[in-house]
Amino acid sequence: MSRTLTAATALAVFAALAAVPALAQARTTAKKTVAKKASSRKAAEPETNDNLSPGQLAEAGRVFTGVAQCELRQKVDIEKIPGHEGNFKLTFDRRSYVMVPEETTTGAVRLVDVNGTMVWIQIPMKSMLMNAKEHHRLVDECEESAQLAAEQGAAAAPAAVAAPAVGATTAGLQPGMPGTSTTTTTTTVTTTTLMPPAAEQRSAAAPDAAASGMWK
Repeated sequence: MSRTLTAATALAVFAALAAVPALAQARTTAKKTVAKKASSRKAAEPETNDNLSPGQLAEAGRVFTGVAQCELRQKVDIEKIPGHEGNFKLTFDRRSYVMVPEETTTGAVRLVDVNGTMVWIQIPMKSMLMNAKEHHRLVDECEESAQLAAEQGAAAAPAAVAAPAVGATTAGLQPGMPGTSTTTTTTTVTTTTLMPPAAEQRSAAAPDAAASGMWK
């Protein structure tokens, strides 16, 4: 009986020892899988740029954020990235890009992604998204709330009204009626007759040396 128990115990110990390498290998495989997934997520998310110049940071303050309504019912969403001043996340067509501003001389706001592919151009009335490497426009006529308000304000601006001529009487009112006045402007025209000067008598003698030197 004791021999049977001893054999059973030895078999159990042997099985346990044999399972240790398999368990260790399984744990190693799991760690590698987790590390690979983390690496894939990091590669899918572009890194931010925290080395922006003062000029770039100043341009960042002019960027409109929010959802822009574009042509063909498309949308572009721009939001600030917390903890990374001057960095913006632009989302279009289910893809996201990290964008930073560039200094310009035209007055337009220009955002470029860290890979130099996507370019977002913002002017007072609209914005557009371009692919700089393929040299084509992805979406145009994008308007955020601030741009839409600017466009509506420009459309509602009153037209300039021409001033009435001096001395004219308001239509429908006659001179002498209460509340009206008549202004008379007198213009004096002075005519001046210019008489040509008398012909100068020129000598047939040759000019002196100083005068002849002017025409060389």
